[in-house]
Amino acid sequence: MWLFRSPIGKIYIKKLSTHKFGLLFDDTLWDVCNDPHILADNVYMQCTGCTEWDTCNTLGLDVPTDLSQWELTQS
Repeated sequence: MWLFRSPIGKIYIKKLSTHKFGLLFDDTLWDVCNDPHILADNVYMQCTGCTEWDTCNTLGLDVPTDLSQWELTQS
């Protein structure tokens, strides 16, 4: 599982029981994909479907540009 400590709270990318990956924020599954790198890119591009993140002003923030910059955590 990967973690991004964003200004709106913790955003996770987690492997699901379906063997796909999910984007989770605030106990809500916002997106599902076969590739966690795509989900990380969606977070960077602010096109996740989560309005709170997608409309957050990230100017001057250190938003990870790819999955390698996310924190790897235990599930």
